[in-house]
Amino acid sequence: MTNTPFLTSRRLPGSWPGVLAALLIVACLASTTLFAYPPALPHTFYGMVRDELGNPLSPGATITLETTSGVKVYGVVSALFRPGVNYELRVPLDAGLTSDAYKPTALDPSVPFRIKVTIGSSVFLPIEMTHDFAVMGEPGQSTLLNLTLGVDNNGDGIPDAWQRRINSDINKVKPGDDADHDGLSNLQEYLAGTYANDSKSGFSLSIVRVENDAPILSFTAIIGRTYNLLGSTDFSSWAPIQFQVLPVTDDSPTLSAYTAADVRPVQVRAVIPNGGAVPLFFKLKLQ
Repeated sequence: MTNTPFLTSRRLPGSWPGVLAALLIVACLASTTLFAYPPALPHTFYGMVRDELGNPLSPGATITLETTSGVKVYGVVSALFRPGVNYELRVPLDAGLTSDAYKPTALDPSVPFRIKVTIGSSVFLPIEMTHDFAVMGEPGQSTLLNLTLGVDNNGDGIPDAWQRRINSDINKVKPGDDADHDGLSNLQEYLAGTYANDSKSGFSLSIVRVENDAPILSFTAIIGRTYNLLGSTDFSSWAPIQFQVLPVTDDSPTLSAYTAADVRPVQVRAVIPNGGAVPLFFKLKLQ
């Protein structure tokens, strides 16, 4: 005799059909694998946008990442997101920049793209976009991508307009040369905002005096640049040093970085922790 479950002349309670349907659904789900794709964090491009003379761009400009297929992602230039950074561009993984919606990168290195900077009604293509594009796009990660505007006819990485300030023949102003013999290359002077035809305007730091065992240091700050102070007791290992900008008052803040709002000489007092060793050597880091 064959047993046939659920085949009976007995009337099932009204709730049983619903229970049977639920059992069938559970049985189906038990044999099915479900996949969910939660949104991943975007990839962030960040850095400094400079004009052809090396000055950080004023707030309000628009940064556009554009692919050949017409997909665009926008960002804006701000005063400073953080030291050395005046723009951020967040690229979501679902921005349509890849053929696979679930590709684990925000950008496909094989898909051509460009970044444009719009100031008012004028559109510029940066001459500097230094990075290994093949490793871009990891979700939740970030890529430093500094952008320089201007014309660079000889392709050496420095805008022609800046080079003409030193010599009308721009081919005689090479990035690795030191036009004013102050120890800084032309490229370093361009990035620092100093003048490569004036040895007295170089990027330098000096100890001018000592007050109550606290060194007083001096340097020339350039608008839009951010400066950090580092100290060492052996000229080998370096550590960040906090400081106060002179003149110091009772409510003067203690800083780890100074962002210049203009061009002027700045004096700072190094803040030495109680019981800490006073550094014998100092250096300035520019962002």
